[in-house]
Amino acid sequence: MTAFPMTAVPYASRLARLVGQIVDGFVCSAPIMLAALFAGVTGLHETTTGGIISMILFVVALAWAAFYYFFADGFSGGQSYGKRMLGMHVIDAKTHAPCSFGQSFVRNLVLALLGPIDAVFILGERHQRLGDMAAGTLVISEQG
Repeated sequence: MTAFPMTAVPYASRLARLVGQIVDGFVCSAPIMLAALFAGVTGLHETTTGGIISMILFVVALAWAAFYYFFADGFSGGQSYGKRMLGMHVIDAKTHAPCSFGQSFVRNLVLALLGPIDAVFILGERHQRLGDMAAGTLVISEQG
């Protein structure tokens, strides 16, 4: 785990963060949509093999969505797939080390509980949501 330099950090733009959230929303929900499509084709309500497989796929897809939603910012380098694609990192505000799985859980739990109220705080100087403040994290850009 490489920590980022302790110099001034380039905060990720609000627009980049929004686009990252949208990309992560697709990554999170795509397996659910595919499982639902498969269920529609095979008949989820049936007790056939296809219906049982559909149910298993749907449960696995929901588990993936929950895992990704809460823990993706703890992936390598503090980057969910959306943040990696857009050149952003979630880092510890004090040490500048990449976001841990625990910090990822805290920052995204606050978002899940407070939704738009959490997001309003991104308008502050450091572009931090309430979840970032609670977890002690910053979202930075590689572009500087």
